Amino acid sequence: MKTVLWISRHTMTDEQFCSLERIAGEPVKLSCWKDTVEELESLADQIREADLIAAVLPLHLMARLLEMAGDKPVLCSCARREPTGRILTLEDGRQEAEYRYLHDGWEQIQELHVRIRKL
Repeated sequence: MKTVLWISRHTMTDEQFCSLERIAGEPVKLSCWKDTVEELESLADQIREADLIAAVLPLHLMARLLEMAGDKPVLCSCARREPTGRILTLEDGRQEAEYRYLHDGWEQIQELHVRIRKL
């Protein structure tokens, strides 16, 4: 059984979980971090203990996670938008099409370079 560290404020869907087990090639045990991440050093122990890491993070934190993970795969979930056929009325009276998001596989982040300048 592989341990997957899931870093996201959202609960992993059944579709994401099944897809993750297919990728892992065996059953998966999730270790979830649902708090907002300000810096990844507080997750060093969980990162070290995981076999795979799946995360939803801003780019600068994802780049740092990739460094900390070493040879462990770092994954992010892909989604596709599908129209529901319904029209939503917003609070200001505007109308727009409603969409639902469906799991569309996982991607492994292999390299990420980020340079940010705060404005």
